[in-house]
Amino acid sequence: MERTTSYTILIVDDNGNNLFSLRSLIQEYIDARVIEADCGPKALQELSKNDVDLIILDIQMEDMDGFEIAALIKQRKKTRDIPIVFLTASCTNEDFRRRGFEIGAVDYLTKPIDEYQLINRINVYLRIIEKERNLNLELEQKVKEQTMELRLAKEEAEAANEAKSMFLANISHELRTPLNIIMSTNQMLRLYLNKNELNKEQVEKKVNLQVQNCYRLLRLVNNLIDITKIDSGNFQIIKRKGNIVQIVESITMSVVEYIENKGINLIFDTDTEEALMYFDPDAIERIVLNLLSNAIKYTPSGGCIYVNLQSVPDGMIIAIKDTGVGIDKEKINIIFERFKQVDELLTRRHEGSGIGLSLVQSLVQMHGGTIKVYSEEHKGTEFTIELPSGTEDEGARRYINSVYDDRQRVVEKINIEFSDIYF
Repeated sequence: MERTTSYTILIVDDNGNNLFSLRSLIQEYIDARVIEADCGPKALQELSKNDVDLIILDIQMEDMDGFEIAALIKQRKKTRDIPIVFLTASCTNEDFRRRGFEIGAVDYLTKPIDEYQLINRINVYLRIIEKERNLNLELEQKVKEQTMELRLAKEEAEAANEAKSMFLANISHELRTPLNIIMSTNQMLRLYLNKNELNKEQVEKKVNLQVQNCYRLLRLVNNLIDITKIDSGNFQIIKRKGNIVQIVESITMSVVEYIENKGINLIFDTDTEEALMYFDPDAIERIVLNLLSNAIKYTPSGGCIYVNLQSVPDGMIIAIKDTGVGIDKEKINIIFERFKQVDELLTRRHEGSGIGLSLVQSLVQMHGGTIKVYSEEHKGTEFTIELPSGTEDEGARRYINSVYDDRQRVVEKINIEFSDIYF
């Protein structure tokens, strides 16, 4: 006969011989703990002390019969769902059986007991109980998982709200700073005019300051618009065939003057002069300029910035490395997160909205690529971008020549991306 896993079975019978026979039979064939009771009160006492899986209950007992005991068992919250199998030697008519089922019994067995029938009936009910246990465990696990998911979602929502609050405060600062500079510059120009002290050098200096801060505002607005488009799925890149080496080198060489004015050395290196790939040139320009801007901000005079290109099977790796201040290892994991900054609003060393690197990551991912960062405090930071060769987007125009022949357009882009760097 089939053995089951461990259970607890309560046998209730006022005949000691019957208790002994039932206990011996069950323990021989079933892996179960057997509890005995020879009357109703003892049965209820055992149920209050033990977790019982199945009750085998004799009907014909003195003082309190099986029906009365079963009724009390079904009234208690702890015991009302325990299946009860009645044992009876007589009175097996239909009304008698109906009474037992109405109380809550699941089965009747008649005396003398058929051993095979008893063990198989018990095994059937224990298998049902086992399934219910497993279902309850699965339900409990799902409830725990959902509770954990809800808790994590709540924590993430709270963190997002906190980050957005900081972002709004940061954006307010970012908008206010250039506007204040523009307004104060206009006030100075007006003062010079009123005093007839205006000269070309003063005008040029103040106008350049105004233009730079206009670029800062334009950069901030552009980033906000593009991030909003990306979130809504309305931002698109157009990948066309071109020489990625030529594009990155052109961008890098275009900012040499800016970088050298900060007393920083710029070194460009590549292991190949031509690598034809499919990419969006404007997006690549924005990615490289943003990373170069960060490198300039955090690299002191006398430091170096390296731009290295390495061809790999079916793609290209672009690495931009600096010898700057580096990033705290506890903060390196948040630099690509939306609305997050390594420098806090009131203590940061450089300007920035905290969305530039998030935008860079999105543009890289739109190319099917990945971006990683490696950094060590006081030794520098390296951003590594791996781009696949890709395929041409529908409607894209094939080209080979660099898009950087328009020098004025390049200068405009550099002015925008470098607008929060003061030379």
